[in-house]
Amino acid sequence: MKLYGMIHLPPLPNSPQYSGEKIDVILEYAINEAEKLVEAGFDGVIIENYMDYPFPVYEKDPVKLGFIEYIARRIREEFPNILIGLNILRNSGLESIDIACRNNLDFIRVNVYMETVLAPEGIIKPLAYEIMKYKMQKKCNVKIYADVNVKHSQPLMNYTMVLRNTCSRGLVDGVIVSGEHTGYATPVSRVYVAKRICNGKEVIVGSGVNYQNIGLYIGLADAVIVGTSIKNEGITTNPVNLQKAMYLVERVKRVKNRLF
Repeated sequence: MKLYGMIHLPPLPNSPQYSGEKIDVILEYAINEAEKLVEAGFDGVIIENYMDYPFPVYEKDPVKLGFIEYIARRIREEFPNILIGLNILRNSGLESIDIACRNNLDFIRVNVYMETVLAPEGIIKPLAYEIMKYKMQKKCNVKIYADVNVKHSQPLMNYTMVLRNTCSRGLVDGVIVSGEHTGYATPVSRVYVAKRICNGKEVIVGSGVNYQNIGLYIGLADAVIVGTSIKNEGITTNPVNLQKAMYLVERVKRVKNRLF
């Protein structure tokens, strides 16, 4: 089971909470976050513009996208041997794959891929066709991990229907299942159903993973994404706490040794 740690970027230029930090300051923060996750033993990182809220449905600002690409490229250069993913909120899958393909990233996360959801940002529609068309045209090998009934939204299609369509017709490499909100635990039952329906695809736990519950997913999920629980004071927008990250990795090793 792979461990992906979140790099939640500070507010970027032209976002509502941006307060004038220079790009080098933001870059240094992002690289420091990656360094801690790598030192702790995580398999990879996911870069996300988490603090740019409130989000547009699709991020089109060239300045902000340029900053994200610069940060992604530099992290790839600094850490050539880890897995690196990108998620541009709220549902900028096309922008994400464009940046990922150009900068040799490993995967993208797409919040709304093969369904329609109601979200705080509005009605968000699927991007599967557009993303796959782009990937084919560019001959790009970036993996696609698609959320199913993504957190912070009200799905219009039921969970199993979205799973079946995403895994059988969406041409994805894996699906991400999560709880209702950031930091909320992902029900084990949802992971189990995803494994049954999406045979041969990666199933990734997308929220609420912590020291206490990570053992529930070992041997079931193919990967987990960890953010809030390894941050200082357990606050999503705070920096990664190296000791917490190391404890989590050690917990995984101990559970695996008992099980296998």
